[in-house]
Amino acid sequence: MALQINTTINLPTHPPTLLREIQDRIGGVLVRPSAPLIWAGAIVAVMMAIPLVGAIDALVAQSRAPTDLSLEASIAELTGQLADTINHLVIGMVLLVFVVVPLSYGAALMGVRAIRGEASSARDLFAGYLRPLSFSIFSLVLIVSAAIPLIVWLIVAIIVAVIVGVLAALGGDDSTAQVTMITTTIIIVGLPFIFLALYLQVRLFYGGIAIIDPRAAGAGAMTALSHSWRMTRRQNSALSSVASYATWVLIRSTVGGYGIGLFTRGLPEFVALFSGSYEVLSERARPQEQC
Repeated sequence: MALQINTTINLPTHPPTLLREIQDRIGGVLVRPSAPLIWAGAIVAVMMAIPLVGAIDALVAQSRAPTDLSLEASIAELTGQLADTINHLVIGMVLLVFVVVPLSYGAALMGVRAIRGEASSARDLFAGYLRPLSFSIFSLVLIVSAAIPLIVWLIVAIIVAVIVGVLAALGGDDSTAQVTMITTTIIIVGLPFIFLALYLQVRLFYGGIAIIDPRAAGAGAMTALSHSWRMTRRQNSALSSVASYATWVLIRSTVGGYGIGLFTRGLPEFVALFSGSYEVLSERARPQEQC
């Protein structure tokens, strides 16, 4: 009897990356994006444009401010600019809490239903308004978690700028060198606070969709935030890859589709990536939550 030698080599297998799992999950719905998914992408684009337009308006108003003024006029001008800034912040906060965040997550719910093969309706878009208390708490927590590190950065930057400016003036540096040194110092000091704000946003990001997800059985704000925190544990690198790929999707579809592709392909895939990441991370976290 001839001996048969098993020459099969069992190589170690590695679990698929988060991005690969998401792509496998959403591949079917992207063959021909459904109308709800296209509408969800368009709504997300509008919601993202609202704070951008506000920021541009504030920068334009500041650039038009006169510079050659007397001391009293300068104080009055600074006071007016401060009042305008506060008004912009209040209006921006109201828009974020009551318009941008709820409708963005409503569009994401439409994406989740498309991935699950479920029918979506206009009710899904306004799902955040059907849970007003929970969603308002979540929105405030999400915004404040980003605002606090940036406010601390602003305070620290002012203190550091004054110290660096005084030291530069004592050293006899010219005004251009002083401005360059102060600006560079502010940016370097601000990097840890920017990363902290981004980190908190990522960890809490999925709480909004958990509140309005029908499968979450009406989770409250704190429960949804805790769920998001567990979902994103040790996922910083994986989610960074997903975010980078999503950005590339928008650029590729805009350039390759001559602008129209952004709405017919890029934005639907962008929404599907976010919705798919919620689905995959929720399934990964479910066994831990049941323990």
